Amino acid sequence: MTNKIIVVVLCVISYAAGWGFRMLTHVCPTAEPEMKTEVKYEADTKTEVVYVPKYIYVDGSTEKTDVDVQIGKQELNVKVNGKEFEIKKADDEKYIFDKNKLQLTQTSFAELNIKVPTIDKTKRWEIGIGRSKDGAVGLIGFPINNNVGGWIAGSKGDVMIGVSLKI
Repeated sequence: MTNKIIVVVLCVISYAAGWGFRMLTHVCPTAEPEMKTEVKYEADTKTEVVYVPKYIYVDGSTEKTDVDVQIGKQELNVKVNGKEFEIKKADDEKYIFDKNKLQLTQTSFAELNIKVPTIDKTKRWEIGIGRSKDGAVGLIGFPINNNVGGWIAGSKGDVMIGVSLKI
């Protein structure tokens, strides 16, 4: 009767140890961070309106202009990946893009080559129980390297050890 109790206790301990070992060695997969392209656009226009006296010429006459509008050349600042990119207007352009244009040519190539390694999870620790003519027998198997493993077995008065090749 004591042999049966020992066998049951060994089975429960082995099961708990295997479950605990699996929980310690488990690695959860993590997701890759999402890549975002950020585009910021800022525009700043300053307008100043001032009521000023008309210009008086040397001959005593005043200018005939009622409204004088002066619009300077626009400036365009471009940064690509933090580096400044210079765009110069032609001398005869009043506004940016009067006569010239921005042209963006972009090409891309992507190749996705996925190789999934074969993971053989069957070559791990093992435990077993059995019975011989002398009584209950216990066995513990352990991995050594790739397909080579070892084992230890024993009963009341006898202990054995060996190496096995997994094929």
